[in-house]
Amino acid sequence: MLIAVGEKHSPSMVRPNLPLRKPSTSPMAFSASSPPPAYLSRPNSTPESPFSGASGDGNSTQTHISVQLLDMLSFRLVRVLFTQTGYFRCKRCKRTPYCSVLCQTEDWKAHRHVCKAFDPEPTKENPKEITVSPNALDSSSLQRVYLKDLDMTNIVFGTDIQATVVEFYSPARIFLLAQTPQVQEALQRISTELQKTYKFPSTTTYIPCVREVCAVQFSHDLNWYRGLVQALAADQKTAYILYIDFGNEENVPVDRIRPLVANIPRSCPCVLECCIAGVVPLDGNWSAECCVAMRQLLAGKTVTVRPVGTVENGCVHTVNIQLSTGKQLSTFLLEHNYATKETVTATPTQQDISAMMNVSLANFKRCSIGKDENNWAQPPEPLTQAVGDSISVVVTHLQSPNEIIIQKVENAGVIQDLQLKLREHCCNAPVLQNFRPAPGTVCCAQFSEDKQWYRAKILAYPSEERVCVGYLDFGNSEDVDLGQLRPISASLLALPMQAMRCGLAGVQPVGEQWSEECLLALQRRVSNRILRIDIHGAHEGKALVTMIDEGSDPQANVAELLICADYAAPAPVSTSSNQQVNQTVIPPAEPHVCEPMVWSFAKLPCDGQTVALLVNVVENPGEFYCTIDQPTVCQRLMELGTELKKHCDGDNSPYEPKVGEPCCAMFPANGAWYRALVKEKSENLVSVNTVDYGFSMKVEKHHLRSITPGLLSLPFQAVCCWLSGAEPLGSEWSSEALLWFQTLVDGKKLCARVLSVSKKGYGVELESRGQNVAASLISEQLAKAPGQIPRETIATADSGESLQNVVLSFSVPSFPTDWKTVELPLNETFQPYIAAISSPSLFFVHSPSQVDQQKLQELMTEVADFCSQALPSAALLCRPAPGAACCAQFSADDKWYRAVVLEASENEMSVIYADYCNTEKVPLSRILPIPKRLLQLPFQITRCTLSGKEHFPAEWPKEVQQMFQSILLNNVLATIQAFDGSANVLSLALPTERGGGDLTAMIVDSLQVQNKVNFCPASCQRADLSDSSTPTASTTDAPGCPQPKSVPDTQKGLELGPSLFEDDPQTSTCCCMSLMTKVSPFSQTLTFYLHGT
Repeated sequence: MLIAVGEKHSPSMVRPNLPLRKPSTSPMAFSASSPPPAYLSRPNSTPESPFSGASGDGNSTQTHISVQLLDMLSFRLVRVLFTQTGYFRCKRCKRTPYCSVLCQTEDWKAHRHVCKAFDPEPTKENPKEITVSPNALDSSSLQRVYLKDLDMTNIVFGTDIQATVVEFYSPARIFLLAQTPQVQEALQRISTELQKTYKFPSTTTYIPCVREVCAVQFSHDLNWYRGLVQALAADQKTAYILYIDFGNEENVPVDRIRPLVANIPRSCPCVLECCIAGVVPLDGNWSAECCVAMRQLLAGKTVTVRPVGTVENGCVHTVNIQLSTGKQLSTFLLEHNYATKETVTATPTQQDISAMMNVSLANFKRCSIGKDENNWAQPPEPLTQAVGDSISVVVTHLQSPNEIIIQKVENAGVIQDLQLKLREHCCNAPVLQNFRPAPGTVCCAQFSEDKQWYRAKILAYPSEERVCVGYLDFGNSEDVDLGQLRPISASLLALPMQAMRCGLAGVQPVGEQWSEECLLALQRRVSNRILRIDIHGAHEGKALVTMIDEGSDPQANVAELLICADYAAPAPVSTSSNQQVNQTVIPPAEPHVCEPMVWSFAKLPCDGQTVALLVNVVENPGEFYCTIDQPTVCQRLMELGTELKKHCDGDNSPYEPKVGEPCCAMFPANGAWYRALVKEKSENLVSVNTVDYGFSMKVEKHHLRSITPGLLSLPFQAVCCWLSGAEPLGSEWSSEALLWFQTLVDGKKLCARVLSVSKKGYGVELESRGQNVAASLISEQLAKAPGQIPRETIATADSGESLQNVVLSFSVPSFPTDWKTVELPLNETFQPYIAAISSPSLFFVHSPSQVDQQKLQELMTEVADFCSQALPSAALLCRPAPGAACCAQFSADDKWYRAVVLEASENEMSVIYADYCNTEKVPLSRILPIPKRLLQLPFQITRCTLSGKEHFPAEWPKEVQQMFQSILLNNVLATIQAFDGSANVLSLALPTERGGGDLTAMIVDSLQVQNKVNFCPASCQRADLSDSSTPTASTTDAPGCPQPKSVPDTQKGLELGPSLFEDDPQTSTCCCMSLMTKVSPFSQTLTFYLHGT
């Protein structure tokens, strides 16, 4: 019988697992009869033990088995074998008898002190200390060490251990050090060997690989430790290291990284990377408030830990942590609304898979018109093997004992030649902008880890610009950009697919699915080894095989090892003796692609600017739902309603709603369809929340329809808010307060400003017809001011302690945006020194007030003390908004200062040091939240906003921002008109020698021009804006000098042509000609200002 054992990709291809051995490490050209290469040999994990087995007593045959070379699976089988063999003696001294190897291992701690080698002619030479030369360390022949090469962590699930929290990043990433003598002894042994081995300087620079375990020199004490390379810089000069025995991280130059040599113990990491079991964050990420509270609760403490399982291929342990109060940490997180219970994701149904395939096909077709779809390149034929064949293989990808991808050892040379041809072809092939291969076709793809080219099949389009590919010759898959694809030639498709699918015959999982422990143990057993497989039959397009590890002593049957270790249960072996064996080749099964639906929510600006809101649903002042009052949004919602009705009227297919997923729901009162999120469901009714309006309702299942990705392109418009500046008098809002609040906000256009953001929504300051809503509730005695201390709390305070100190004692570090700023004197005209600019709604000027140097120095000491006690992490879990206060570490002196965030990117933030007015960009690891007690002394920068903010948009056009920055950084005159409670409202004007003119009028006119241009027909062409100025007036001078820097004499302005539009009057019928006439005076004024003297 011929069986096609071509590759098959798993059903979760849109989010693939990394391969056990990436394609670039394919086997070299060696034959089946030649010895295995060096990288397939597993090093001895405990070289200091003097015995490698036990020798038989009397006439029994001596059996030499190194316990150290056996992993967890074979150890259990060997234990069974030795207990049935008879009595044995220590191989070293030949005196002490043992019943088994396990017995000898357990006795070694005591026996090693009296054990002496049995040698009739002992050597007379003195022992010499073994060290490793620098040349040996720098040798390219050294085998790289990865986490899978280290010993497995010996953890018994379900038992309590005492451990110290050495590093805390979030509830999903905690590093624990077990308080056991074995761990302390291992740490000492590893440290001693590392310092002794790497005391010589290196003669060459060693370039590590990502995920490699190396010897790393720590920057603080310059001692050597084991480190895991988590990322390597593009220039290969630095690497981001995790110290696996301590849990801390840092960036290290590669000249302080060395390969891990064989004499360093291969002990498991001394610290356990853990996550809290059974809980997940409410909004996908752990909040900064949660992390700060947990860090204060756990950091450096010894706690009782109970491991319950593993995730991420056994690298991370899920644990339950018991607090000193006796309460579980997971319970604490749930009670404080930091987390919600984890739900187990159900296996997707055929309907789910079909829907996701439709999404992928829609992503492909959306931008494929006129593109090269590569339809001619179909997958090559799979390799075929017959039942009864016995071949030598290596495992390239592993998903479970039933899904294993292998390559034939005898084809290693062919694969090597193919890789060379692929590299040559792709290096010479031009980059085609119109190349967009269709799903199911074959092309060349660049693997993300080694940047080499491989044959790949297009599986799906998770988005318009990302493609999920499956590597035909290795079995793994990943998401890549379209730019990482190249067309393939017909000659490169002549070779059959080298990845062959197989599964272990005669085994089945003990429970419903394979356990994480089983998968991890199997991975360690079969990876990087040459194995022999015997083919017994076929099932679902893959071969059923017996897998033999001939390199072990004795030879090990992998399936029997799994059964012996209680990781698998026996299953009947299906053979092909009764089948039609000589007819056809079984084709590889087509992959199923799962892709989650993606949706987003509307966001309010958090930089202090105001926005117009309409309230749709009011639960109470602490929870109400609004939409942004913009004509374009209203128009888009009307169009969306028409699209929903058309979709739902034409879709009568059965639909099963899932909690937490979007759908289409019909409002029974008027029969209209709305986008909704499923909150809960019962047998006949489903509770949903309309995501564009905020109201909830219960509907019958036949009033629900599935939703398409096209209907999810518009962000959900309902924004959950709460009233900032007022709190209920009791535990809940009264009915009178609710009625008064509804009277103030229902049907009215509200002016709102975001003061805080949390997982439940936005805390906003509301104004209704010029009246502050929170102040109105407080004046009517229906609410109280926030932070009011109960009388019993004040009574318990010490008589010598002020109320202010009592309030400050409750403060928690955060990133507040409502920090107090200096109020400038009204109606005063001055020439401002601009410190930083975010937008016309938010910019900062240097405060003219005098600095109390003594208070400032005392404050800097407090800031340093606070930051030294905090635990900075590599990346912020909650990003502060622009305008938020924080603590920032200055790059010049590594000291901490008060700062305000100007702009945030993925890896760094732009900040202004609030007491010195200089700016710089700092990494996320140099940003910390700031407690309120450190904000009592006013900043030396003053928060300002341009007058006329009622005309300003929620999002500023880039061109308008550039124009404002350019004008503001040249000489302007400012008049203080008001203080709105958060910022000084300034009226800005150009000097007389620059032609005069009010800057607010210029901004409003420019906004009107911009809005009309956006609605202009395609024939109108907008002029380009060039040479935008820098957003700040200061540089990265040291904050040590409180004196403000002088404004530069010249600032590069915004270059604007004499006309905003270029148009052909003979061919254009656009209405913009009349607009140009209206704009002409403004254009001339601005041109005179920019190009004048």
